[in-house]
Amino acid sequence: MTDALAQWNKACKTLDEEFQLSASELPTIETAKALFLQLVGRRDITQEAANALMFSLYFSGYLSMLLAFKQQSPDFEVPDYLHTHPVLEASNRWAQQAVDGHLLLQLAQPIIRDTQDLLEALN
Repeated sequence: MTDALAQWNKACKTLDEEFQLSASELPTIETAKALFLQLVGRRDITQEAANALMFSLYFSGYLSMLLAFKQQSPDFEVPDYLHTHPVLEASNRWAQQAVDGHLLLQLAQPIIRDTQDLLEALN
């Protein structure tokens, strides 16, 4: 098992411990996992950075799912707490704890942009 895959698995376990959310239940989780492994590659990142990255990918997948629901049914009610969603806040908390925040910021830039675009589309 690669270091990145081990970190992904630990981050998924942390998500479950913090929120009782099983990453495997999100339909887009395999895509998020593939993106995580591609972004991290052979880079050496801390587990805090891995948690922040995985949580942000999970949240982006969740937003994508909400947008798909909204597009299929315009009456679909989007939760009004998305900007303060607990998983988003936890991702930010993990990012602040990461001593390699500069590398995390580089890796997360596309996810941050996508998340901002998704939040705008949902509002």
